Amino acid sequence: STPIAHLQCRETSLDSSLSLSNDRVPRVPVRGFLLGYNTVETFQKTDKNAFLRQSFVPDFLEGKLECLTSVVLLTYADLKNHKVLYWFAVPALLTKPGCSMRAFQQDLLAHVWPESDLERLQKGVFGLRKETCPPYFLFAEESCHELNRENFLRLRKEGSDIIFGFVDPCSGAPPQAEQLMGWPMRNLVAFLCFHLDLGGQSVKILSFRPIRLRRDTMDTEDGGTLLLRVRVPTKEEYGGSELKAVGWESNARGKPGPRWVNLAPLLDSHHLAVQAADLNLKLMKWRMIPRLNIDLLQSTKVLLLGAGTLGCNVARVLLGWGIREIAIVDNGKVSYSNPVRQSLFTLKDCQDGGRPKAIAAAEALNIIAADVQSKGIELSIPMPGHAEDPEALEKSIATLEELVQQSDVVFLLTDTRESRWLPTVMAAAHEKILINAALGLDSWLVMRHGGGLGCYFCNDVVAPENSMKNRTLDQQCTVTRPGLAPVASSMAAELMVSLLHHPLRYKAPAPGGHSSFAPTVADDAKASPLGVMPHQIRGSLVSYTMMTPSVPAFGCCTGCSPKIVEAYSNDKIGLVHQATQSSDGSYLEGLSGLTAFRAEATAKLENMDGDEWDME
Repeated sequence: STPIAHLQCRETSLDSSLSLSNDRVPRVPVRGFLLGYNTVETFQKTDKNAFLRQSFVPDFLEGKLECLTSVVLLTYADLKNHKVLYWFAVPALLTKPGCSMRAFQQDLLAHVWPESDLERLQKGVFGLRKETCPPYFLFAEESCHELNRENFLRLRKEGSDIIFGFVDPCSGAPPQAEQLMGWPMRNLVAFLCFHLDLGGQSVKILSFRPIRLRRDTMDTEDGGTLLLRVRVPTKEEYGGSELKAVGWESNARGKPGPRWVNLAPLLDSHHLAVQAADLNLKLMKWRMIPRLNIDLLQSTKVLLLGAGTLGCNVARVLLGWGIREIAIVDNGKVSYSNPVRQSLFTLKDCQDGGRPKAIAAAEALNIIAADVQSKGIELSIPMPGHAEDPEALEKSIATLEELVQQSDVVFLLTDTRESRWLPTVMAAAHEKILINAALGLDSWLVMRHGGGLGCYFCNDVVAPENSMKNRTLDQQCTVTRPGLAPVASSMAAELMVSLLHHPLRYKAPAPGGHSSFAPTVADDAKASPLGVMPHQIRGSLVSYTMMTPSVPAFGCCTGCSPKIVEAYSNDKIGLVHQATQSSDGSYLEGLSGLTAFRAEATAKLENMDGDEWDME
């Protein structure tokens, strides 16, 4: 540990340092003692009370006024973790038990002094502030004097009514009867006892509380200056020759002990990166969107089903919105055709047969954002018409079920229609926000499920089946214009953020469909702080237009109808197994009532064909 040192600043540079001025100093000097330790063990073993007494009592007994406003600081710097352990003390003499110091009379000075006397006090204190502002002073004969034994004896010999004053850092709280003293006043009273021989006597003390100390004018703004009458304890009440000092501050739990200060946000590159990542969001909240809930976004857990072109772009936009918990599901490998379109992959990920997409994408997110918690899960989503081994099927269902339950929002970003079926059923069963995005050659679709609105399968009159059957290699690949995926991905992420800010979230209503662009939205039940929340957004790069239709849920839907959701809740494994074994989708069509619905529609059409039409 370093030796005790009186800390004095070698040079003080202020805004007035380069100009000549006769301005008064607006500061009260405070002397400090600093003891730094090399290890936390030596910090803990130090006798704190002995050190406090050593740093204060000898100077006090010698009559050094500067010790009355001294501070003590013990420190241990953990440079590796950018933390500092410190314990701060303001030393003051301790009286014996039962001899506490109290002011038995105190009044607001403005209530007991005329305005002329207040002006003389302010003028006198201003006159003392030539080189520094003394923390203590004497006020007598309508003037101020420095506090020392010579001035005191002279004024007392002259028969002056002496008032002992000090600059009080306490706030201007209303006076209370029998109020305990603060440390500047405690030390002043002790000084009066030991060095002015006033022990056992009653004295007047002025607690000078200006609102601020000005450089060039008198302190005319009073912050509640008090006039107190105090009985000065005797030397015996202080303990005689065995003086004790107190003053160690309490820790965050309100008990005597040191505190930690974490400097990592200012020094550690990781923390700096975390703070900088959310700068745009904080500016948005401060300047444009006061109701933006950044904490909500940062705590939202998102599940991305698909790590392809859509999945990569959605993940990047989510990072920009402050989403920090992202799980990615995919069963593919990174190929050499992926990096140019899928922004989370590089050519290095394509080597040796390609890395798993989910793992590579999750690791890329960890590199981009310092505080992101991303994980990749290699998983093949069970699909209607794709028969699987029963044991593997059961394991896949359990894994996907757990991921959906743990998430707040699910994004459906897979390539095929049938791969979207099981997540749609799970999201409906657990009432999760589900955002669906799909691409065509030059058109795209973004939609949300739930809340009485239709899902991806509600507009279909056939159940999902194996769409990859009897397709050539070129037909199995997603062929789309490169600019389409970023647009659809951005729309999907923005729709999620708007939903999260609506009080109904999953059940938020959708506005009426329209195709016109409106720069502002009405503040009604169908809007969040970020705007309206359409059910569907359909866009085309051929005509550069968008539509936002709203479609209600279909009662015979093979994805979200009550019959399908109830069957899943009753027997998850059985439902999914039957769906995967049904190559033509007939099982789901029969279960949901779609087969009966089609039969009824066909019968009605046949009846209409037999009717006679009036052509006139």
